[in-house]
Amino acid sequence: MTERAADHLEAALEAAIRSVPGVTGLYRTGSGVAKLVDASAALLRGQQQRSPLVRVEHGTAGVTVTAAVGVDAAVSSVQVLELASAAVADAVTASQLALEQVHLTVVHLNGDGLRA
Repeated sequence: MTERAADHLEAALEAAIRSVPGVTGLYRTGSGVAKLVDASAALLRGQQQRSPLVRVEHGTAGVTVTAAVGVDAAVSSVQVLELASAAVADAVTASQLALEQVHLTVVHLNGDGLRA
């Protein structure tokens, strides 16, 4: 997959996840150390760091998609993740690729979580 195709897929996946009702945002994945190593390697190569909000890795059976998601506290995070996973599968299929795995993590709940 070319870098341009990878960028297009990452953008399509980001849009697909953001379109899911209850998703309030996407956050960078990985630990602080991993982000620092990536930034340092890009700097040494003289490249601008490219850190997408949705990470796509190519495996032997297809792509693995990883994203960290913000969820509205007023809705079920489980339901939001199920819908987001389906949106990821649809976007990967539309790109004519096979989906190996989806890793979605709720990293932030937006709202006070209280209901009247």
